Amino acid sequence: MNLLTIKNGTNKWNLQMNHVKYIISDSSMNYTLLQAIRLFTSKDKSENRTENNISTKMFINEKEIEFKNNMFIEISEMYSLNEDKKLTTKSLMLKYLEMKLQNQDYFDTISTIDILLNSLSEEVNDESMLKIMFNGANYKQLIKMLSPYYEDELQKDEFDLTRDELILFQLDLVEYISNHNSKYDNIFVFGKLDNLSDKIFQKINKIENVKLMIFTNYYNDLMNVQNIALLQDKIIDLADMEQIYYDLSQKSLQTYTLQEVEQMTINYLQQIYTHKTHDIYQELDHFSIK
Repeated sequence: MNLLTIKNGTNKWNLQMNHVKYIISDSSMNYTLLQAIRLFTSKDKSENRTENNISTKMFINEKEIEFKNNMFIEISEMYSLNEDKKLTTKSLMLKYLEMKLQNQDYFDTISTIDILLNSLSEEVNDESMLKIMFNGANYKQLIKMLSPYYEDELQKDEFDLTRDELILFQLDLVEYISNHNSKYDNIFVFGKLDNLSDKIFQKINKIENVKLMIFTNYYNDLMNVQNIALLQDKIIDLADMEQIYYDLSQKSLQTYTLQEVEQMTINYLQQIYTHKTHDIYQELDHFSIK
């Protein structure tokens, strides 16, 4: 496993991970860590951060990560198709289209467009003192001309799609980007996603060549315990079960084996952090005042 370290001010988080880390938390530290990652990807400045020298630094195996050599993608259950299609700097669609149009399959077509534009400029310039010139048809110029939209038999927007469909759409774009990346050292995907369905777990497990950090309130039996970190007052990485075993042995009056501690940890997650559905009429009797 790789050791991912995130530092922000006096806060420091260590995560052992390869492909995915599920960060389970119902505390405010969840937001603090998520904001630290967002700050690393942001170019925004503030007087407070400048005066107090506050920034986020990230490391893999103690080697500092340079932002320009890595891609960061935030996914969300609150994802807006209508906003993302504006193709702003952090747009997931923009990252996908940039990767797509740099595919060799489109080189000949883009070259033909460039030739046609030059031909058009020659025609417009004929017998005129005012001349025009196109700046060339590269993928960046073409993206400025695009108006992307979602279509599944019919054109749809975010109000036509379920929560799972919006999450899976984002993961589909991430999968394409990861499969065609040759530019970046790492692709980091992070975001807050609660109550994940089996389909979403299957999709996450299918995506390769990325490092996913999924912030969630809930445990699911489809999660490998090695891929989980509990974020309470501090971060507890379940990939380091030997450390948990050691810490427990210092605090508990009973003696357990390493295997027993691992099973106890899973039982704890199932009891405390598993999402439960409720029916008020089936449960009100438990709160009887008689």
